[in-house]
Amino acid sequence: MSSSSAVVAALVAAGVGLLVVLIARPLLFATLDEAVAAARGVPVRLLGYGFLTLAGISAAEATQAVGSLLLLGLLAAPAGAAIRLTDRPYRALTLSAGLAVLEMWAGLFASYAVPKMPPSFAIMAAATAVYTATFLIRRPVHGPRTRTAVPTGT
Repeated sequence: MSSSSAVVAALVAAGVGLLVVLIARPLLFATLDEAVAAARGVPVRLLGYGFLTLAGISAAEATQAVGSLLLLGLLAAPAGAAIRLTDRPYRALTLSAGLAVLEMWAGLFASYAVPKMPPSFAIMAAATAVYTATFLIRRPVHGPRTRTAVPTGT
């Protein structure tokens, strides 16, 4: 990848990231309850197409650097692990991004330490190991919160 391609990729990533931040709240609302979001005036269909477009732009740009299979693995495995570790959407998003970066570096380090191991294999092995490890961690299940009536003294 040339330095000019890397600059373009960084600018595209910054633009996509900014747009995702701008639509994050209405997109989350539309994702959780489409009917209520539409009733409240959220342009659900437009948000869906917009997010799909942003994901496509990201995938098209990233494929040049990492390849399509590795890209799919780095999208799915960290997100799957993050959603198993937290039930908060924004925390899961942050955790997913952090896990993807750590898995990438762990895979590159493993590939450097074992020269015959291809980097893509090492990265996906790290991502798979992290996702598999999440099955060993039990996240506390929060049931619906109920109010208890406070007895009044009469």
